[in-house]
Amino acid sequence: MNLQRIVLDNFRNHSSTLIDCSPGINIFFGNNGEGKTNILEGISYFCLTKSFYAANDSVVLKIGSPSFTATGKILSDSGVEYEIQVEFDRELSQKTVTVNKARVDKASSLIGWFPVVILSPEHNTITFGSPADRRRFIDFVVSQSSRIYLESLIDYRRILKQRNKILSEMQTTRSENIDAIEPWNDSLIRVGSSIMKKRKEFIEDFRGIMVDAYAQLSGMGERPGITYSPSFEYAENNGDVVETSFKKALQNQFSDERRIGYTLVGPHRDEFIFQINGLHAKNFASQGQHKTFLVALKLAEFFYLKNRCSETPILLLDDVLSELDEYRCRRLLEAATNTGQVFITSTDEHALDGLSVASANPRKFFVRQGRIERVEDATQIN
Repeated sequence: MNLQRIVLDNFRNHSSTLIDCSPGINIFFGNNGEGKTNILEGISYFCLTKSFYAANDSVVLKIGSPSFTATGKILSDSGVEYEIQVEFDRELSQKTVTVNKARVDKASSLIGWFPVVILSPEHNTITFGSPADRRRFIDFVVSQSSRIYLESLIDYRRILKQRNKILSEMQTTRSENIDAIEPWNDSLIRVGSSIMKKRKEFIEDFRGIMVDAYAQLSGMGERPGITYSPSFEYAENNGDVVETSFKKALQNQFSDERRIGYTLVGPHRDEFIFQINGLHAKNFASQGQHKTFLVALKLAEFFYLKNRCSETPILLLDDVLSELDEYRCRRLLEAATNTGQVFITSTDEHALDGLSVASANPRKFFVRQGRIERVEDATQIN
């Protein structure tokens, strides 16, 4: 797909900003705090109906303004034009999403229509952070490619919250309220098993794509790997087998759960292990290997979503070129711009110097105090 136009009104420090995009590389320059990342944040609203950066909509609203709107004009790979608008009203504390002027009742239903891949410094924790960081990455990718998975995740979190509430009450009262928790056990097992089954299937499909992406970036003989490590063991990736194993694991952990007041097994406790040459990347990878692995994950995410969503994702690179060497920058941009559209932020006006990007129709935008000061097209770049 191709994002043709961006309009931001009262969005962060952008009072009224209109951007006509290049179908290839779009790079936003400016000092910190000028509003570069805010533009990428606006794009995430078109694709995800929320910010990839902020926890809630109210903090995105320009100070002193009653509402903000983020509007994007997108041309799909099949030639269909869409206008997506997200509006947030401060007084009503309400977000309204429309596609071609028609209101979308459930914002989450838009996820996957317009796939997006995001790489920012905050994503460094995917490779060396906690298991929750890796689960969040996996869930984000799979949710954009599977409506059923996204809905299962939402349902699972609701069930888990209720089950934990009962366990917390058991901890406080020192009671064993089996009748209260059994229905939530059944729901947790049913929904959680479907999530775990899908995660295992995803890793099997994703692993080869990631290995190829790593080879493109590293140019070395390193062997990356991804292993799914669920919170309990099961013999086969069969729904009945997973459910039976899940039930047994809950029974084995129940006394400890009642003592501490929360659920100890299930998808929310899964781990995904990243490896290089058979060694755990989190513990043994060098800083350069961590960066290569992270970029390989994001490139693999790009190609996985392109295939599964039948739509070319948009790639957002927020202040990451300065963290990569020239070789990795070139390979990343070559791989992405061969088939897709890229949006980049940087404080360095020479970030593209030395990189062969002329064929990607690069367009430079200079951002200052929440507005575009000037634009330079490909013919003006090097």
